[in-house]
Amino acid sequence: MDTLTVEQRNIPPAVVKKMKEDGDFWYVNADLKGSQKDAEAERRNGKKGQKGKEPAINEKDDTYIPIGQRSWFQALLWIIIVGGFATFLIIYLAGSNVGLFRKKNRLTANGEEEQLITEDIFAINYQKEIDKAAAAGNYRMAIRLMFLRVLKNMSEKNIIRYKQDKTNLDYLLEVGPTHYYNNFFRVTRNYEYSWYGLFPVSEDAYKLIRSDFDRFDKELR
Repeated sequence: MDTLTVEQRNIPPAVVKKMKEDGDFWYVNADLKGSQKDAEAERRNGKKGQKGKEPAINEKDDTYIPIGQRSWFQALLWIIIVGGFATFLIIYLAGSNVGLFRKKNRLTANGEEEQLITEDIFAINYQKEIDKAAAAGNYRMAIRLMFLRVLKNMSEKNIIRYKQDKTNLDYLLEVGPTHYYNNFFRVTRNYEYSWYGLFPVSEDAYKLIRSDFDRFDKELR
């Protein structure tokens, strides 16, 4: 029995190279180059596919808006800010020296309380008392008397309803709808600054303030 022996023979690289360069073996190079071209084309197509691929768009747009950027929250925030400022302003004015919200006796520099003529504003001889206070250089008292006279005249003409416990703000609200408001506001402001504010009043300042009162007194006649 014959035994077939298979012997593997290795072809030297120089021979393989010569065979590839030989024109009779063109099909070997064609297959190799074709495989390389196919692989290169497939690799390029894969890159193009990845580059041109757009991310999926969620058709349902559920964009979350932070609460601080929502219109209703911003409106509520402004209401709170404005309301808080108004409350602070009212509390501040109520506790300050301005007498729009309350009446309070003030002390002079000598520590003696000035006489408050509020018991009966309809029984005062105003011109006499005003002249006496001005002659003594007590211009603050003279301005107070002129203001009380204005309240008396307005009450007698039914422009306001005078009550001893009312504040000047109450009277301003009563006069608001009338044509007397602007001049009444001016004399009230002068009185508030000089009397409750304890601002020193010079003779020249007193003359200017007195002219405002005289003008308003003529309007009330």
